[in-house]
Amino acid sequence: MRLLVLYQARDAIRDHPGYHDGFQRLLAEGALSAHVAMPYYRISASRGWIALWDEACAAARKMGADAVFLQFFHGPIPDPSEGIRRIRNLPNKPTVFTSLGDPFGRWTKRVPECFRVASKLSDVTFLTGMGFIARQLVGCGSTNLVLMPHGCCQVRFASSPIPTSDPPDFDVVFIGGRNQSRNPLGHVFWVSRLRAALVKAFSKRYGRRFGLFGNGWNGNASWQGSIPFADQHEAYRKSAVVLGGMPGSFNDYYMSDRPFIAIASGVPLVDYWVHGVDLILEPKRDVRLERSIREMLILCDQLLEMASSDRVRLGLEARERVLAHHTQYHRCAEMIDVVKTLREARLSGRNAPEPILRFLSDAKAAVSAPDAIVAWKR
Repeated sequence: MRLLVLYQARDAIRDHPGYHDGFQRLLAEGALSAHVAMPYYRISASRGWIALWDEACAAARKMGADAVFLQFFHGPIPDPSEGIRRIRNLPNKPTVFTSLGDPFGRWTKRVPECFRVASKLSDVTFLTGMGFIARQLVGCGSTNLVLMPHGCCQVRFASSPIPTSDPPDFDVVFIGGRNQSRNPLGHVFWVSRLRAALVKAFSKRYGRRFGLFGNGWNGNASWQGSIPFADQHEAYRKSAVVLGGMPGSFNDYYMSDRPFIAIASGVPLVDYWVHGVDLILEPKRDVRLERSIREMLILCDQLLEMASSDRVRLGLEARERVLAHHTQYHRCAEMIDVVKTLREARLSGRNAPEPILRFLSDAKAAVSAPDAIVAWKR
């Protein structure tokens, strides 16, 4: 398969190294026969969106693209209808697929119009959360909606922890900014309040043994300042336990990339429960999930009471599983499998079966997870 990727980037390698590396690995393995990267923010910023679509069509035509991927196609993007139609009408009739990366709300901060259009015109749409997000898109005419969670960037977060006998600097570490909203009708307002309550409770419980990293926590005695994205493991590995934050959205299955990055640090993760996450990461093995702040505190206490060797073993075993199944390389491979199967079926006049999603942790769920695939059109 010859793949053209329109990356949500100004520099594909710098901004999305895990996805770029993932597709390059698939090229080396023979799953792809070509991979061309186009950073759509850089091109549109310098020459405009019409020029972006001109260049995309020219590149797809030149390489004989079988598929075109509109990666994380949401943001300040004008109506993409004409550009996508031009790509679909090229002589090779490329299969178009797109993906959603950010959390969006049920009533406010809904999925932007540019993505709704791109999804409706795409052959497959990959979503990091389903539930009301999928229902919104179906209502706009989208089909073939497939769950595809975030993953750990294997380029930035696959290094092995350095063994040490020194005790950790912190009992619990949390990384996350204090997002604030003044609109009580918006989901960001309530998620922000939950995150603030989480930080308050853990600060009270652990004091200076709680390592708090991120913007907006000025005045909190546990606050360690902000930390660059690529340096998260440096903070996590200073702790005995990692605390996940309230997710940016409560649509089914949704996780940011933070849980995968945290688990890949080799330190046990305690996180907030979201419907369906336990089908992606196995509870008590990969992650500890609870539905209240009080329960999360109890879980952290239990982990801290364990022998350090047992706790470290749990973290390292979970790390190996994430790196073996939940990196951005694995997400690239699974998307390509789904798209390739769909394209081959359509070209031969056959119906394409619903995909079997390998990232699901339970064998039965891998065959039929509730609403992980929506509006599948063969």
